[in-house]
Amino acid sequence: MKKPTSLKILSWIVLIPVGIAMIAFSVVNRHAVRLDFWPFDFAPEVRLFAVILGVLAVGIVWGGIAAWLAAGANRRRGREAGRRADSAESENRQLKDRVARLENELREARAEPAASGEPDARPALPPADAA
Repeated sequence: MKKPTSLKILSWIVLIPVGIAMIAFSVVNRHAVRLDFWPFDFAPEVRLFAVILGVLAVGIVWGGIAAWLAAGANRRRGREAGRRADSAESENRQLKDRVARLENELREARAEPAASGEPDARPALPPADAA
C-alpha cells in the first residue's frame, strides 16, 4: 500500500526535528556514567546518551510487541471475516450458476411443446405474485 504524499510530508516534518533533537541531546550528554548490574559483578562505563537512547529504543520495541500482541484478536477476526466472505462469494456463484441452469431447463421445457406443435399437456403455473 502506497502512502499518500501528504502523509510522507508530515512524517518528514516530524522526523527531521526529532532527529536534530536526538543529535543535540547526544552531543550535550557525552560524559560517561557507570552502569551497575547489581547481582552480577559487571559495571561498564557507558556514555549517558547511549544509556538513555538505548532505554528509549528498548521501550519502543516492547511497546511495539505489546501492541502487536493486543491486535492479535483483531487480526484473527479479520482472517475469519475474510474466510466467511470468500465462502459467501463462492456460494453466491454456485447459486447463480444453479439459477441459470434451472432457467435454461425451464426455457427448454417451455420450448419443446411449442416446437412440436402439440398443445401443452401441463397446466400453466399461476404468477408468483398472485395470491
